[in-house]
Amino acid sequence: MEIENPVEAIAHNQSVVPTPSQAPLLTIAIPTFHRAETLAGLLAALEPQVAQFPQVEVLVSDNCSEDETPAVIARFQSRFAAAGATLRSQRHAENIGADANFNSLYRAARGRFLWVFGDDDLIAPGGLAQVVPHLTAPDEPDLIYATSYAFRSDPDAERIHDPLGRRFHTITSARTFARVVNVMFTFISGIIINRERLESIPHEDPSAFIGTNLVQLSWVLPLLLVHRRSIVLWDRPVAGRIGHAHGYALGKVFGEQLASTTTRLLPGRPSLVAAILNPTVQRWFPSMLIDVRSSGNTTLHLDTAGRDLRRAYGGNFRYWLYTWPVLNLPLPLARVWQKAGAVVWRVLYAITLPGFWRKQT
Repeated sequence: MEIENPVEAIAHNQSVVPTPSQAPLLTIAIPTFHRAETLAGLLAALEPQVAQFPQVEVLVSDNCSEDETPAVIARFQSRFAAAGATLRSQRHAENIGADANFNSLYRAARGRFLWVFGDDDLIAPGGLAQVVPHLTAPDEPDLIYATSYAFRSDPDAERIHDPLGRRFHTITSARTFARVVNVMFTFISGIIINRERLESIPHEDPSAFIGTNLVQLSWVLPLLLVHRRSIVLWDRPVAGRIGHAHGYALGKVFGEQLASTTTRLLPGRPSLVAAILNPTVQRWFPSMLIDVRSSGNTTLHLDTAGRDLRRAYGGNFRYWLYTWPVLNLPLPLARVWQKAGAVVWRVLYAITLPGFWRKQT
């Protein structure tokens, strides 16, 4: 696959975080708030895996939880230490908001690579072993996309592997990588960044994006502008928990905020912006909207989503063809429309990304 010519990023407030001489290879950074039970599950899954890789550290940032979170962290710090693994933690004196907590982890991380990971998701057994060899390769990647499977209660019983038997793909085209990942750039648990590489190039300070609900894009997308090579891990090393999305307006965050933030972070690269936003409108929104409508979830403010999405994507025919009908048709018809659109998407994906089905490159 061809390498696209990089375009220099625009730096408004360039941030440089020094890397200690004995820095860990990877920091797994976990923002948490009032999720003691799921955090304990994640740390229990991580403990035996991190013990195998002493060059990996875990960092937890507690956003002033008032539940059992501090006790959970203290208990697992003892367990990690006994296993020869590293678990660091920090606690804010007050709840500073999710974006600011994410940003604090970016600044506190010591690893050459950074994996911000949701406190309600899990790294499947053997998942870290899929990641580490790519981080130690001579031609280290700029980004790694760790694909995921969804679970509700039992991640082992609900485990899904790649149906095509693929392990990983190496991608040298920034546009191809963006088309494969698209909206999943926003899924913090699925993206590992070469933090050392990012700090060597001009980029906006992540703190400038606090309040967008998408601060994580500020340390991911700039790497597409100077892209060399990235990895897609196809065998779903991440288990994403279903049903925990709440507290934001779906149309606002993934409409106006996603469109404007992506454009801002990829200046002069409309092809990269389109590679992210077009699949979002064509495939992700219809599927997400069916889930939200079916569940009756009111915390995502579906009542205002139509207005917000039309404002952001009304000039894109894909919105009217794929998203608008699913949002406005009666639910039974909307389901049929979404399924038909998903078939079209799969066909187009196979045609426009030749070789994606190969087991390994």
